[in-house]
Amino acid sequence: MNILILITKSEIGGAQKFVANLAQGLKEKGNKVSIASGENKGYLFDFAKSNSIDFHFIRGLERNSNPFASFVFLIDFYLFLKKNKPDVVHLNSSNALLGAISAKLANMGVKTVFTVHGLSVLDSNYKGNLFKRAIFMAFFKFCFLFVDDLVFVSQNNLKLSIKNNMSKRGRLIYNGVDLSFIGREEARRFILNKVGLNEASDVFLLGSIGRLAYPKNYEFLIENFHKIKEIRRNIKLVIIGDGPEKERYASLIKANGHEKDIILLGKIDDASKYLKAFDLFILPSIFEGLSIVLIESLLSGIKIVASNVGGNSEVIGMDNCYKLNDIDDFLRIFREKISSVQKSCTDKNKDSIERTSFSSDKMVDKYMDVYR
Repeated sequence: MNILILITKSEIGGAQKFVANLAQGLKEKGNKVSIASGENKGYLFDFAKSNSIDFHFIRGLERNSNPFASFVFLIDFYLFLKKNKPDVVHLNSSNALLGAISAKLANMGVKTVFTVHGLSVLDSNYKGNLFKRAIFMAFFKFCFLFVDDLVFVSQNNLKLSIKNNMSKRGRLIYNGVDLSFIGREEARRFILNKVGLNEASDVFLLGSIGRLAYPKNYEFLIENFHKIKEIRRNIKLVIIGDGPEKERYASLIKANGHEKDIILLGKIDDASKYLKAFDLFILPSIFEGLSIVLIESLLSGIKIVASNVGGNSEVIGMDNCYKLNDIDDFLRIFREKISSVQKSCTDKNKDSIERTSFSSDKMVDKYMDVYR
């Protein structure tokens, strides 16, 4: 089967990791797989090159609402499809969704699949005006007319989509992860060296990996860190990632006097391999689909706390989730986590649901069923 996976950005993120995992799994099952993006550099570009997967640059596919760029994308993608003739076009971002129109206009019998990685502007926690939400709702409803199969990555997003009349159809396929982790001692030594601490330091590492952007909500941790520190004096917060909010977060850290205790490490290649360095992983997001890094944290065996949004509770269970932006509820769970001693980072997280739900093989098999 000839499968084309399309996504707007190539830079590293949850959706891009999903594309990489899926593409690799599909290739291993004997399919012809290619990746297309609006960027001809970055994480997915490098991944495709190192794994002998065809990568294509599509003009006009950008993360904005520029009508001219969208028109260029529709035409360029139409011509690309006519030339390359895939059996399946798998779309993975809002702007890429327009590609479903090009696929149907090409009139080649190509099957179109769209994975909803999160509701974004349409999420109830998103702070935006009603007009913007209405525009996005109309956009999705129209584009869905050209999509043969809708896939949601969390039960939460699927139910909300049906409830809000965004779509009356769709199936659930959890994101899958296939990752090996570096042992705790080596991972901890690496992170402590990055932070500038001696590897023998008696420090509690609260960690997170994510894009420094609005949805990840790291200001919640920065602004409330003094309350966290009252409970665990020797704590350091380490955030791995880069993004548009980096300077604002740095200023906020300085304004709150936490320069020595909150460290923005920036981008680290294959950062999730070092998850076992953390004593506790935290994901304070405003909204999520199904977080890849949360699944990776689950599989690493470390303790986890996350906001109760999107599919977070489907990964780690309600007992490990706190009410969004509720510091008292967060501190309650935080106290519970640090009061119990975890013998090993390879121990199975007893509070979580079945970990095999998020295997890469299971995800790939389910998408193969969709493509047929």
